[in-house]
Amino acid sequence: MLRGERVVLRPIEKEDLKKLHELQSNVELVMLGNASWEPWSLASSEKEFEKHLESQEKGDFVIEVDGNIIGEIGLHEWRNRRAGAAAFGVGIYDPNYLSKGYGREAIGLFLDWAFRIMNYRKIHLETLAANERAVRCYKACGFVEEGLLRQHDYYNGDYADVLVMGILRDEWEAHQKEARKEA
Repeated sequence: MLRGERVVLRPIEKEDLKKLHELQSNVELVMLGNASWEPWSLASSEKEFEKHLESQEKGDFVIEVDGNIIGEIGLHEWRNRRAGAAAFGVGIYDPNYLSKGYGREAIGLFLDWAFRIMNYRKIHLETLAANERAVRCYKACGFVEEGLLRQHDYYNGDYADVLVMGILRDEWEAHQKEARKEA
């Protein structure tokens, strides 16, 4: 379990699936983060959870605040482990917790785990370029823009640009030192 000042990241448990499923029914928030939303039954989530238990790769967490699950964060692409790079995703699905710094704190805890404990060299992501709140958050966490995939996804009835962002371990370490100076 990873603990911050206000946020706890812990492994997803089977009993969390119902709450996550409920939170992910917020179509607008899920679409903004994933560019799409599809109906996904709780039974499907449980089946996928069971399948994932067999996997060697573990890197999915629920985000909790005051004992309430507000979203999830985790690694999505492990296939470049030899190079020390992985993709990640984060979703705050409870609208009551948006724009209050919880996502930023969760990402900070997650990056600490990914770099310091799991020994990754680079963490990267893709996000809709129009998702200004997410882009601001990622930049505040030290991510830099690496590229733009033009009309790469289909979002809300239109083709949308996707921003590729990443952070290297040494950039994260420098960002941490700078944050400590400001505190």
